[in-house]
Amino acid sequence: MPVRRLRLKTIRRSHRPEKKWDAVFIKENGKEKVVPFGAAGMSNFTKHKNTTRKQRYIKRHSGMGEHWSRPDTPGALSRWILWNKKTLKSSVADFKRRFGV
Repeated sequence: MPVRRLRLKTIRRSHRPEKKWDAVFIKENGKEKVVPFGAAGMSNFTKHKNTTRKQRYIKRHSGMGEHWSRPDTPGALSRWILWNKKTLKSSVADFKRRFGV
């Protein structure tokens, strides 16, 4: 499988009303890829900071076929940005370090 070269340009409020955020990636060819993630109206670890709820989310979503190892997927963005660290800023920094984006 070829290695995808991506760079995370920004995280912004989603253009889709049913989603919280858009991750904007720059692909190797210079084009933007926008990935909406996070269900609007739902809480997440960066909001409630409850580790029990975080563990339940991880358990519930771990068997759903989400691609947590592919940074440009909604599942990975939700897992590593919304359900990783207690702040959005620290989660984004960890996401960039983890995936080299």
